[in-house]
Amino acid sequence: MRISPEAILLAVATILDASVFARAEAVKPPDVSNVILSVSPRTVRWATVHKHPEPADHDPYYHVEVIEKERASPPWQFKRLATHVVVTADALDRSRLRRKAKTYFYKDIEFRIAYRAWRAQPLMQQEVGVCRTTILECVDAADNTRP
Repeated sequence: MRISPEAILLAVATILDASVFARAEAVKPPDVSNVILSVSPRTVRWATVHKHPEPADHDPYYHVEVIEKERASPPWQFKRLATHVVVTADALDRSRLRRKAKTYFYKDIEFRIAYRAWRAQPLMQQEVGVCRTTILECVDAADNTRP
C-alpha cells in the first residue's frame, strides 16, 4: 500500500496539532518572449521582450533587449546590440519578422539594471527615448548618437 504525501502531511499535522497547511506551488516562469528582427545566412537579430505594458503602473510600453548572434557560432558568443529599448506596441509589431530562427535566452541582469534606471526617471523623461518606428532603426539611431 502506498501512502500519499498529502496523507502523511495530514497525519503529522494532526499529531502536532497544527492547523496551517503549506502547499508548494510551481514557480511561474518569467513572461519572456522573443521577436525575430532580422535573419540572414550569417546572423540573426532578435528582441527579447522582458516587460509587457502595465497600465496600472502607467507604463504603456514594451521593454526589450536586442541581441545579435552569428548563426554558426556557439550559443555563448553573441552581441548585445541594446540592453534596454522602450517600444510602443505598433513599433514592436512593425519590427516583427514573420520568420522562424533559433534564439537563446541570456541572463537579464543588464536589462534589469537599465529598466530600473528608466523607471527612476520622471514620467516626462521616460517619454523621450520611446521607440516609435522599428527596433532596429531605433538601435541604429542610438548607435549613431554615441561618440
